[in-house]
Amino acid sequence: MNLKLLDFALKSLKRRLGKKLAVIFIFSFLVFLLISVFSIASSLKKELQISVDALPELIVQKMKAGRQTLIPVERTYKIATIPGVEKAYDRVWGYYYFFNANVNFTVVGLDFDLEAYKQKYNKIIKMYSGITDTITSPFMIVGKGVKKILEENFYDKYFNFIKVTGGKIETTIIGTFTDESAMETNDIVLMPVTQVRELFDIPEEYATDIVVRVPNPLEVDVVKRKLQYMFPDCRIVSKSDIEASYQNIFDYKSGLFLVLLIAAFIAFFILVYDKTSGLSLEDRREIGILKAVGWQVENVLQIKFLEGILISFFSFALGSGLALFYVYTLQAPLLRNIFTGASILKPDFQLLPVIDFQLFFLVFILTVPIYIMATIIPSWRAAIIDADEVMR
Repeated sequence: MNLKLLDFALKSLKRRLGKKLAVIFIFSFLVFLLISVFSIASSLKKELQISVDALPELIVQKMKAGRQTLIPVERTYKIATIPGVEKAYDRVWGYYYFFNANVNFTVVGLDFDLEAYKQKYNKIIKMYSGITDTITSPFMIVGKGVKKILEENFYDKYFNFIKVTGGKIETTIIGTFTDESAMETNDIVLMPVTQVRELFDIPEEYATDIVVRVPNPLEVDVVKRKLQYMFPDCRIVSKSDIEASYQNIFDYKSGLFLVLLIAAFIAFFILVYDKTSGLSLEDRREIGILKAVGWQVENVLQIKFLEGILISFFSFALGSGLALFYVYTLQAPLLRNIFTGASILKPDFQLLPVIDFQLFFLVFILTVPIYIMATIIPSWRAAIIDADEVMR
């Protein structure tokens, strides 16, 4: 690269910096918007995939009048005898509304003497089972989101749950836990199953639902049909059903951001059209002077090419850097609500950092070459005309 040409291009941009700032702003804003939205989408997709991977193959829910109701625990033993089923677990859990913060906690009951249906819960059981009294001393282990909300409301060491039948359960906070997916664990409260039954008034012979482990993926549909035949009053939900539901919601909300991008694309292409439709009088005069002092067409194009590269690369880098800061440091205020909703009924969670180089390459291809071409084409049109005609 001719350093003198580069120096001339830099000085040329410096002379017209005021006019170029609008171009840099629009270019950077488009890149910022594209990368921000796609980064949020990539982060949430990874969160959802981690959550789906941790789900059991089948969930059995008893239905009554179209609504889920408690299911008899005895059905767990019947389900466990079905060929293809590795294990069945009855779950006791529910949502607890914390009025002070206007959020719902997901309260999950664990038997600290038995194996749980999730591997991460087994690790927690192993960690705390030797130092807790699950019978006489109510306690809970909470996700980081729950812990933060409780501390903001001055519950540092304990929390008073209000039972559905009245009265309260003073529960000691003995620890916190997290997972790779903050979305899945942030609103979780783990408690001994006996305390959860007392909190939600769930009798010993009933559970919230039953989860079923089927190790062979090819047998999931077969087991699902058997369960539906055995328990016609139940809804059998498979992991693939939940994944499809998540994907449908995600695809719908992904479409909403296109509305936001239309305006940015229109502004960008208006800018491109304006540049390709002709040069300003000052730009034409500069090219005419350069040709008059002996510059060749290729020299003029090299200068304009360098100017286009400098502006587009700087704008792309600026927009990309601001987008990553906005998404992963500021946690994308406003824009993330397109995907997650504006509701605060669940504790907030941190977006999982996901750097997708294919995304950056795609945005680069959609913006930088287009702008460079929009810079070169009108310059070439002016450069092939005689110098005196250009300056006139």
